[in-house]
Amino acid sequence: MKTNETEILQLREMVEESVSRKMKTPADFQFLTGVIQERCKETLGVTTLKRIWGYVDGYDTTRYSTLSVLARCVGYRDWDDFLANHDRAGESSNPVLGRALHPDEIPQEGFVRIAWSPDRRVLLRHLGEGSFMVVESENSKLKPGDSFSCSCFILGEPLYLDNFVHGNNAPTLFVVGNKGGLTEVRQERE
Repeated sequence: MKTNETEILQLREMVEESVSRKMKTPADFQFLTGVIQERCKETLGVTTLKRIWGYVDGYDTTRYSTLSVLARCVGYRDWDDFLANHDRAGESSNPVLGRALHPDEIPQEGFVRIAWSPDRRVLLRHLGEGSFMVVESENSKLKPGDSFSCSCFILGEPLYLDNFVHGNNAPTLFVVGNKGGLTEVRQERE
């Protein structure tokens, strides 16, 4: 694909958002290669990334496999999954209709119960400022003691966990409820 295609520009923005860093300097691209290695267990060269971002001149096309690695870095299965499931600006924008619960509505040390298909249930404790810790977990990869931050819990939408820490692993981006979204979102009194 041409590196100036709208979808690639959107993917670049999502990558920058997921790593909380704009790609402006050689050090930024070096940092991104490390994040990709950590998250995807694959290597993309610094020069390849610089070409995709237009930091250096070079080929004006990008390989499917390269785009798939970047798509996996932000939670998609591959480039085709990104194209099929990502709202493209100007083509489809929809309001979120599910009930939303924002972290600032949850008292510090308060509890939130979430669930998603097929039978995943997790109880979270709000640590403050949008940070949460898993207290209880049923049938989920999330385990007690795991932590993350998020900006909103939306019924019927996937939940994106930023700075997700599982055991001794480095922080990463993690998605729950990817198919069908959250089926339950409620504050609990404990």
